[in-house]
Amino acid sequence: MLNSIAQAFSAFPHEVAVFLVAMTPVLEQRAGIPLAILIYKMPIWKAYWLVMAGNIGPVLLLLYFADSFHVWVSKNSGTFFGRTWLKKLKSAQDAFARYEKYGLIGLALFVASPIPGSGIFTGAMIAFLMGIPFKRSCPYLVGAVLGSGLVTLLVVVGIDKIF
Repeated sequence: MLNSIAQAFSAFPHEVAVFLVAMTPVLEQRAGIPLAILIYKMPIWKAYWLVMAGNIGPVLLLLYFADSFHVWVSKNSGTFFGRTWLKKLKSAQDAFARYEKYGLIGLALFVASPIPGSGIFTGAMIAFLMGIPFKRSCPYLVGAVLGSGLVTLLVVVGIDKIF
């Protein structure tokens, strides 16, 4: 799988490829760190910080502007897109209502867990859906990703040393 990812990003310098992989939902840091270390043979800390920047930066920008986007869509709720957005948002908020009791700690644990689809992109969407302000959710999301990245780093370095 890593070779396929490396092939897909072969037109880019290794650093750019790793950054882009880390930006990609689903792949995120769980693919970026192994790609950087096992395929591109980057130094451990360079790989870690490059992946963290690629994974965290774009998501924080999206989360920061999510409220502004929502306000704009709400003002244009007469359009097909506006009606669809508000309907889907309400449905998602209703679905996540039962998880609100876990709050920011639950969100951070979810983002940090190694479950596929539980990265910072999903965590940012959940924070938005639960109405958690950017300034409150940001430290928890970033901390969870940094911690999860360290675990991924330890696993990858351990696997590399074993094999």
